[in-house]
Amino acid sequence: MKKAVSLLLVLAMVLAVFAGCSQKPSGNNTNTDPAGPETIEVTDMKGRTVTIPAKVERVVVTFNLEEYFAVAGAEGIDKLVGWSHKYWQGRREDAYSAFTKAFPKLKDIPDVGYNGDISIESIISLQPDVVIASATGANYNALEPGFENLRKAGIECVFVDFHKQTVETHQKSIALLGKVLGQEARAAEIGKYYAAQMQVIADRLKDLKDEDRPRVYMEFSLGPGQLGNTWSEQMWGALIRQCGGTNIAAGMEGASVDIAPEQVISADPQVIIFACSPRTDVSDNVVLGYGADKDLAIKNIQAYKTRAGWAELSAVKTGRMGGVYHDLSRHIFDFAGAQAIATEKNLAEFFDKYMPVKLDGVWTLQLN
Repeated sequence: MKKAVSLLLVLAMVLAVFAGCSQKPSGNNTNTDPAGPETIEVTDMKGRTVTIPAKVERVVVTFNLEEYFAVAGAEGIDKLVGWSHKYWQGRREDAYSAFTKAFPKLKDIPDVGYNGDISIESIISLQPDVVIASATGANYNALEPGFENLRKAGIECVFVDFHKQTVETHQKSIALLGKVLGQEARAAEIGKYYAAQMQVIADRLKDLKDEDRPRVYMEFSLGPGQLGNTWSEQMWGALIRQCGGTNIAAGMEGASVDIAPEQVISADPQVIIFACSPRTDVSDNVVLGYGADKDLAIKNIQAYKTRAGWAELSAVKTGRMGGVYHDLSRHIFDFAGAQAIATEKNLAEFFDKYMPVKLDGVWTLQLN
């Protein structure tokens, strides 16, 4: 009997050992597990801590597609299952053309809508591991009501912020993308590169006195016959001071603001810069960006000199007029927009290092 009991105890111990070895690891895996954790926690640029798969294989992107590709590399196309077409089509046709030429598959990847038209149902149907979105109000507000339904489907949103246009938020956002996409080293390199490029401007302007800052007027180009909006304290408005100028629209209420023609003439800007982007609704605007025609851009800038009262503006008299590609703001390569205003150029190097498409066309332009 004693031998039988001993044998049963030994057998029970053996079975217990085998049972322990065969159990699946829990969701709270530790680093001692050679397979690594199944999930990770990240804190996004809205201060939200969310749990996502440690190895992300399926991604929806609602705004920052260029930053996604900068971090993910060309192979990122194989993980992209949905994106917001509208931001590019009709508004940034040059970027749409450049990226779909490099990645023909991009045209066939489903559209999930843009800002107020974002479809939570479409996102859920694509079963992404994560949604990468912009922390800006319109993008966040479109997704926030769907958080609960997305979470029930096992999908979390991660928000990045390239709109504040500070070195700190750019670096944090690109590092966040690196963690989400399993490309932390590459993201850290990009963040370091960005900070170094912005330091070029800071070093150049460190001794600039306020009285030496030129008065600057920026306008979104819709052609000489239409007065485009300008910017107060955000986007290009924020960069003007950072780049050594005094924004004539500073202090106006709102981010994108309308300024009266008389106010522009009264302020007598010493520098005029147009934010330039392709448009399907106008034909005589200044177009810069992928595939842009330099001679045509110069011709269209020159046409602005015929506006009523502009012949007497200081910027027109001295030829200190130019343009920058509109989307050289609020992106990880927007240091080039800042450097263009501060007369430095390093955009080509960034594209060679990190972007999966070729840099062509004209992105910045100065008449003199």
